[in-house]
Amino acid sequence: MKLFCVVFLGLMSLLLCSCIEGEEEIFLNKDGSARVVATYRVPSMLLSAEDAQDLRASIEAEVGGVKNLKLLTNKVEKHNGDRVIMLEIETDDVSTLEGSLSEHDPAVEMTKGDKILHAIVGRILVNREGLKVHLNREIHLSSLLDEYLGSSGASMLGDSAFRYTMYLPHAAESSNAHEVSNDGRTLTWSHQLADCRNTPINLSIVTHIPIPWWIYALLGVVATGLLWALFVIVAKKRVAARDTLAQEE
Repeated sequence: MKLFCVVFLGLMSLLLCSCIEGEEEIFLNKDGSARVVATYRVPSMLLSAEDAQDLRASIEAEVGGVKNLKLLTNKVEKHNGDRVIMLEIETDDVSTLEGSLSEHDPAVEMTKGDKILHAIVGRILVNREGLKVHLNREIHLSSLLDEYLGSSGASMLGDSAFRYTMYLPHAAESSNAHEVSNDGRTLTWSHQLADCRNTPINLSIVTHIPIPWWIYALLGVVATGLLWALFVIVAKKRVAARDTLAQEE
């Protein structure tokens, strides 16, 4: 039995090592809209065809049902022994991403698909302060890793990692990104899954809110109107002053 356990754990290590991968790209636009493109690769032994269908149903119900969110892609396909999860979301307002997943009722047992979805999306907070926006996302994977890989599962993950890349219209004022490029407009985070059992993934940035072009146009119109009104008032005062001086003479 002891030999069987050793062999089993060895096989699990070979099967799982570097096989769980996640890649997300988040595009933030000048008008406040956003697009998220995500791809996750999971061994089929951890995600069956039934689990995959359940996950797609959870995504359709929880993400597709949110107002102002467009679910463009929702696929789970099998490639080379892995289940590949492909997800694409679009929104006209980035703040819509906050609380996009409904709070889970503790009295109702979550399906595997629900657990995976809630774990990989995590909790998103968007706070606006003047012309600044604070985005914070916290992702807890520990319970998912422990439940489906066991208490020693993290040690079998090898170099498996989740990577996140955020593209901004302007340079971020601050962030906890691991890599910053493109003059501060591209932020990249890379988290080893082996470290996620004890520490949650945290993505945090502070950036300026882009002002739409029509705001500048409106301000220009208002400024022009004020200058014209000021010119008319000054001209009238000059005419009145000349008339008064003529009468005195």
